[in-house]
Amino acid sequence: MAENQKNYHAAARSRKSAEAAREQRRAAREAVLALLFETEYHEDDTPEAIFTRAAEARDVDAKDRYIRKEYFGIMEHLTEIDALLSRHARGWRTDRLSRVSRAVLRLGTYEVVFAEKIPAPIAINEAVELAKKYDDPKARAFINGVLNAIKKELEDNGGVLPVLETAPAETVPAEAEIAEDTDTEPAPEIEVTVEEPSEEADSTEPADAE
Repeated sequence: MAENQKNYHAAARSRKSAEAAREQRRAAREAVLALLFETEYHEDDTPEAIFTRAAEARDVDAKDRYIRKEYFGIMEHLTEIDALLSRHARGWRTDRLSRVSRAVLRLGTYEVVFAEKIPAPIAINEAVELAKKYDDPKARAFINGVLNAIKKELEDNGGVLPVLETAPAETVPAEAEIAEDTDTEPAPEIEVTVEEPSEEADSTEPADAE
């Protein structure tokens, strides 16, 4: 009996520790999302300057290895990430997506393709959770479909990133117009809680990607 109780309490502590680790990682993902969102408003600044400013202005742990690796990794591979997104977004250029959708997709794509220690299904699920919390409800299925299509292409290619070319500019069909931010004024420093600017162009629901 005593041995069973000991095992039970050990298992409970282990579950509690694992849950705390998941919550910590989720909070770190939200910090990376906020950094990517902020980068949209400071395209002329270097990633290093944006990261330093965020660490000084709000509660972003500059020493957190996950946050640093994810953010700078995304910025390093941004051209490849956007090329993949353009391939799998059914003709929708990344610059036509809302800022939140674009940030979530960039983060999710980086974890699916470049983060070897993060299983792709977990990366996709976490991206969808971020979309549920911060993005328009219409974007969830779209983000899930695009990331799963990227995952499938990577698997079909033997886990090797295919040769990518930046997609040329193209006209977005009228029937597939995507939400696009119209604000031109610089946004204020955002907190880890990311909110899309309230004024945006009219949009229709994106078609689900396979």
